[in-house]
Amino acid sequence: MYMSRVLLIGDMVSACRVALSAMAPVLTAKGHQVSLLPTAIVSNTFGYKKVAQVSTGDYVKKSLDAWEELDFEFDAVYVGYVTEKEQAAAVIEWCRKRKEKGVLIFHDPIMGEDGHLYYGMNEEIAGFHKEILVLADYTTPSFTEAAFLTGRDYTIEDVQGADLFGAVSDMGGMCHGSIVLTSCLSEGQWCCTCYDSTAGLKFIIPYDFIDKKVGGTGDVFSAVFMGDVLNGMEFMPAVQHAMDTVRHLIELSVGDTDALRGVQLEKYRNLL
Repeated sequence: MYMSRVLLIGDMVSACRVALSAMAPVLTAKGHQVSLLPTAIVSNTFGYKKVAQVSTGDYVKKSLDAWEELDFEFDAVYVGYVTEKEQAAAVIEWCRKRKEKGVLIFHDPIMGEDGHLYYGMNEEIAGFHKEILVLADYTTPSFTEAAFLTGRDYTIEDVQGADLFGAVSDMGGMCHGSIVLTSCLSEGQWCCTCYDSTAGLKFIIPYDFIDKKVGGTGDVFSAVFMGDVLNGMEFMPAVQHAMDTVRHLIELSVGDTDALRGVQLEKYRNLL
């Protein structure tokens, strides 16, 4: 198995297994060499009453400029949470150059879920994600994020299957890569709605909703999916495996009284 060199760009959460702190151990367990570029440093998730955070500002641009000069290269890049315009512009330009070299771009436009946008999200941040979307080989937005990006009603709680495919088609009009819309709800059934750009197929994969809030499950989904794709798994099996893995981890976390801090990934490493 080839060990891919992977760069993760996003927020680093210090005391919780979410964001880059959740993705890195998953990808490492799958045999990949992981490098991290934090766009922000956050003490813990916003589900707690108190949080400290700081943007890394121009550190991102300076790092990318240094790696350009040093000829540091990667096989795949993941782009998630960004904090400001200058930081975003540097990431876009750097990813554009990597794309020309054949580097795979994975994208998760982290802006909101369950019909709500995260604090601080706005049209400027959405504009950045639209530019990254153009470059992405794979993108994994929630339905809320996809709707916001495409101008649909992102507050809607239940839609028909045709509307889900319509949202995928709207996303497809903005990028040439494969798409996974997570956290979709259609006629009472939770599902992922997908488009495989290689096969030219749209499909829905249903799942049973578990009413347990566990931190970082979306990040684990992205990492499992990314790791499987880099290990040669085809698109649909990779989506299904990511869904099954997250479900199993949530089931194992049901008795955890502090699940907001995320899944104990080291304990369940064999499941990744």
